[in-house]
Amino acid sequence: MTSVESLHTIKISRAAELLLWSRNNQTRLKDLPADLMPRDLNEAYEIQLAVAQLRHTPIAGFKLGLTNEAAQRAADTFAPIVGRLGSLDVRRSDAQIALPEKHLRIVEAEVIFELGSDLPAGYAPYTEQRVKGSLSRAFAGIELCNTRFEDSFDPPLACVVADNSNADLIVVGDALTEQDLGALGNLSVTLQRRGQPDIKGSTQYVLGNPLRAVTWLANWMARRGEGLKRGQLISSGSCTGMTPVAADEAVVATFGAGAQVRIELAVESRTNEVRA
Repeated sequence: MTSVESLHTIKISRAAELLLWSRNNQTRLKDLPADLMPRDLNEAYEIQLAVAQLRHTPIAGFKLGLTNEAAQRAADTFAPIVGRLGSLDVRRSDAQIALPEKHLRIVEAEVIFELGSDLPAGYAPYTEQRVKGSLSRAFAGIELCNTRFEDSFDPPLACVVADNSNADLIVVGDALTEQDLGALGNLSVTLQRRGQPDIKGSTQYVLGNPLRAVTWLANWMARRGEGLKRGQLISSGSCTGMTPVAADEAVVATFGAGAQVRIELAVESRTNEVRA
């Protein structure tokens, strides 16, 4: 007789394979079958990790979502959510990015941190000061969110997390100045789109300070027996909210004294190589 543990392993594997198939084939899912639905966030993160492992690409970093109280209340939770970023998911400023026709096309301006030293699980819990000392640089950044589900499906939070917490791409721009880094408690952020009103934001919207978000992540990872590693990038949470953009949009985000990140979007041809 198949053990409960084996059934659980099969469920995680099948759900991960389906989500990866959706990603690779640029085909959205109507939902997750009832027998593959994650029961809770722990199971959702197991599925997320299984997808990352099936992609066979090094983990380049992490993204944080739901990093303000209003977003957490709307999702009926009390903590941020995490997504994993592969090496193919990181782009640099001034990138021209072709996205599939049904891509969600949601952008968020975010501070992206780079780890200068490891934060192993065994040394937790970490203080904000200890985490700050482990960071080598911080950048102006944009996150591009996506979903593997059809618009008609309103996924519960566990499904969102299993689907990598809507993570897709991050774009790394200019490094923040020392002056900006000293003002991360309330650094001004402006998101600009072609022919649209500017969106004004602040780093204050990210748990009061993006450094707190990174500290939360380091301790969350440690509780799972995982650590953060030197060179990894952390997209710390939205400073401007979730902003839909056009298929051929040009987007610029400006942080503090003038650090910028810029992208131009286009529609990807189905004949293009599909990202793993």
